[in-house]
Amino acid sequence: MNLLLIGGGGHLGRLIGPTLAQDHHLTVADRSPGLHLDWADTVVVDVLDQDQLAAAARGADLIVYMAMGTKEGWGSPDWARSQFDVNVTGLYNALQAAARAGVGRVVIAGSMSVFADFLTAKENSVPDAVEAYGLSKRLGEEVARAAVVEHGLHATVLRLVLPTADEVWQDSTDDKHAEVMTTGTDTAAAFAAAISVDIPGFTAVTITGDHERRHLDWSQAARLLGWEPRSRRATEAD
Repeated sequence: MNLLLIGGGGHLGRLIGPTLAQDHHLTVADRSPGLHLDWADTVVVDVLDQDQLAAAARGADLIVYMAMGTKEGWGSPDWARSQFDVNVTGLYNALQAAARAGVGRVVIAGSMSVFADFLTAKENSVPDAVEAYGLSKRLGEEVARAAVVEHGLHATVLRLVLPTADEVWQDSTDDKHAEVMTTGTDTAAAFAAAISVDIPGFTAVTITGDHERRHLDWSQAARLLGWEPRSRRATEAD
């Protein structure tokens, strides 16, 4: 398929893009000028400009939305504004642009941060985050639900848990979230699965490296997408 990766020039895009490029033609729409990727075409797009997004979406079969707000000044008013600009307004613009361009399917990089305490969240838990990042991702899910009703889009949200480069993940055993963080390989496989399975309406699933399900349940991702975390640390495999 022809995939448009909005915000695909960042951390997440670089984790999953090379894998998706093995089976699909990718165009990365990113605000960074002069972006060169050997696995995708690139176009400069600002997610706050719906016309730019609609132009980039023409000819796409599916849109993957993975734009991210700034990490600088974490907790500051400018940082918070960036989260809402990207995770709410930007996503709204992207979904409206998808409808204008005749693109019927979107896969969205969500987050388990939609929950105030994601380690206690269950499959049927209602998102309850109140801090700026989690709240903006939570509102983004509502934007997606609205686009499903308004335009009949099929929207799949992957609620990611700390997607991390494989080599970093292997050495992160001392991290307080070591048991739930997700390798780049497993994250890429989740996006590949979500792209290949067309689920009508709105769907949100948990994507985590917690393969033993000690803290988080990824059963719905297994049931709907045929996905499960396969990465193991060397100490776990011994």
